[in-house]
Amino acid sequence: MGPSRPWRRQLLGTLQGQLQLATYLAVFVGFTGASIAGLWIGQRNLIDSTRGDLNQSAQAIETCLEEAGDQPQLLRQELLLHSNLRRQLWIEQANGNLLLPQSDHLPIKESSIRLAMNANPERVVGQLQRLELVDRTYLSELVERFPSGEMLWVSQEVSENQRALSNYLSLMILIWGSCLAITLLTVTWLVRRIVQPLAALSAATDAVTADTLDSAQLALNEGPMEVMQLERNYNELLQRLSDAFTQQRQFVSAVSHELRTPLTIVQGYVQRTIRRGDNLTEGQVKGLRTAEEESIRMRKLLNDLLDLSRSDFGHLEIRTEPVTLADQLEQVADLARSTLERPLELMLPEDPEQRSVLVQADPARLRQVLLDLIENADKYSPLGRPIRLELHTTGSGGHIGVLDQGIGIPKAEQESVFERFQRGSNAAEKTGSGLGLSVVKLLVEGMGGTIELRSRINEGSCFTVTLPR
Repeated sequence: MGPSRPWRRQLLGTLQGQLQLATYLAVFVGFTGASIAGLWIGQRNLIDSTRGDLNQSAQAIETCLEEAGDQPQLLRQELLLHSNLRRQLWIEQANGNLLLPQSDHLPIKESSIRLAMNANPERVVGQLQRLELVDRTYLSELVERFPSGEMLWVSQEVSENQRALSNYLSLMILIWGSCLAITLLTVTWLVRRIVQPLAALSAATDAVTADTLDSAQLALNEGPMEVMQLERNYNELLQRLSDAFTQQRQFVSAVSHELRTPLTIVQGYVQRTIRRGDNLTEGQVKGLRTAEEESIRMRKLLNDLLDLSRSDFGHLEIRTEPVTLADQLEQVADLARSTLERPLELMLPEDPEQRSVLVQADPARLRQVLLDLIENADKYSPLGRPIRLELHTTGSGGHIGVLDQGIGIPKAEQESVFERFQRGSNAAEKTGSGLGLSVVKLLVEGMGGTIELRSRINEGSCFTVTLPR
């Protein structure tokens, strides 16, 4: 299949394009039909008018034939009366002789008359014949066959009529084209004006996120009744979503806060029981260890939910101070090695000045960020492969890299991986809550830093945290 054509998509793939195309076709068909009908009616009226004149002439000439008897001069005068410079009438007698409306100011050549008659050898009444003589065009017709045997003929010069018709058609085409162009431009403007509120609604809808529900209200000054009703329904829907989302945040915050205290108590009792349980069996100790690990995981999840909830309400507390990154990384490495079952490599600068670089950060939050990144790397890396923690410093700040040799993250998902409840689609097991990286980004940006991701499938990922000096 060939590449998509932008003009075709713009014309057929949008409501505005479809409305414009349908209106263009309707206007074109309407204008063309009206023009053709007007020309056809004009021609029919002209033919009918000419036919009526000929019928009147035929009746007058037939009456003259009955009254004139054998006086051809009277017939010539009657023929002359109904003839002019462009139309000539004559009579073919039963014996083949011709009666012509001959006069000084109306010259008629018998040769041209004979040529017109020869074009209708069967003498069919009403049959039109077209003749080209020099630079003129004639139409000849046998108008009437009288009971006495005489036949009335007419020859009409149509050269002037053809030129007039050609000029008329040219003028009609010019007027038709101008009116059509003006109408199409007007239609385009009207369609855009009608569709503009829908485009504004689409843009507003595209910009709606959980954080912009309160400010994403759509305000249309004018528009069709249906669009204005759609605007009201849209704004009411946003308000209901905002209220529901606020209640959800309040519920999560309240539940997380209420559960953290009893969970801490349970964790403390489990730890004391393990330390003092000399009479416990190996299976009981193992069960208590599992309970302790699950309580720790649950407490971490509650802490993440509380951080997100506080951030949503603007109550997240992050206090930055000058921090030596090398010292923080050494503490994080010691904490992580106590729980990891794989090697953790710490790469610090050899230059003492770079190792002593100070950055602005919250020490506790920084350790939380790095431990979460190390835990994430451990979760999606095969057993035995090391995790590397690197530190690089520049004039603007410090750069901490957490590198793994895991499954990697698909390129299409790397921008959304920091959103809430998002996990890589290529993960073998959907472990975790999907909140870890969103909390990491929240805390890093709260300290005035940034986080970047580089990843390749089946090669690994690198999360780089940059903190300012």
